[in-house]
Amino acid sequence: VVLDAKRGDISSTAAAYATAAFECAKADCITLHPYMGYDSIEPFVVPDVSKGCFVLCKTSNPSSNDFETLSLQSGELLYENVARKCEEWNKATNNIGLVVGATDVEALSRSRKAAPNLWILAPGVGFQGGNLEAAADAGLMSNGLGLLVPVSRGISRAKDPKSAAEELRAVLNSVRVKKQQKEKEKKGDSQVAIEDHQIEFFRLALQCGVLKFGSFTLKSGRVSPYFFNAGLFSSGSALTSLAKCYAETIVRSGIEFQVLFGPAYKGIPLASIISVALKINHMLM
Repeated sequence: VVLDAKRGDISSTAAAYATAAFECAKADCITLHPYMGYDSIEPFVVPDVSKGCFVLCKTSNPSSNDFETLSLQSGELLYENVARKCEEWNKATNNIGLVVGATDVEALSRSRKAAPNLWILAPGVGFQGGNLEAAADAGLMSNGLGLLVPVSRGISRAKDPKSAAEELRAVLNSVRVKKQQKEKEKKGDSQVAIEDHQIEFFRLALQCGVLKFGSFTLKSGRVSPYFFNAGLFSSGSALTSLAKCYAETIVRSGIEFQVLFGPAYKGIPLASIISVALKINHMLM
């Protein structure tokens, strides 16, 4: 649940607002103003990193250009500076996103460039005139994720709300697939190269003694040059890192899913910790 409250106040007052939003209203996320800086953001993102916020960056209201597009001495626009700051703040907690109106495709593109790793909440599709395909192309990450598109009146006031929602979903997924394909084509032969999360997985397996090389006779009688004992991922730290690697692999695959299935017995806790990592690191599940 995203609470569109647009809060922004000094830290002590912000802490009270955070309590009201997350404990009383039971929200998972809230929209915030960045004008007062990180002091007004911290109470919403640090005490409980399972909660998060979307910071107003480039909004879709007609008078947003009064301030949000002012040029700074650095040469960037004010909203670009907001995006870049949020990218920096997010490194510590990984629960900060941006609000960028879907009606301004250029702003979406520039915000994505300034904050390549942040999720963007992009209102404005439907009655406000935002083009979903153009907005998705500008706002999605290269892996086809990173964009939340809330549509209310465009669905609720349609003659057939179900069909309207399914059509919007189809458009968004089509752009996601194109994005992923472009990224693969850009990488070319380098696509076969091992990626950072895969390197981390092997490093962790070796460090925990999970992966060993030598000569091992398996139960089947076959001799193997390596042995993998997942039961040795036995500490909280190791399981957290393992879940992060699995979650990254799932997200990068581009496969749509609704549940994780962990076969007994080791698969049960594995699926559980992966679902936590998907929630914390990718805002999924």
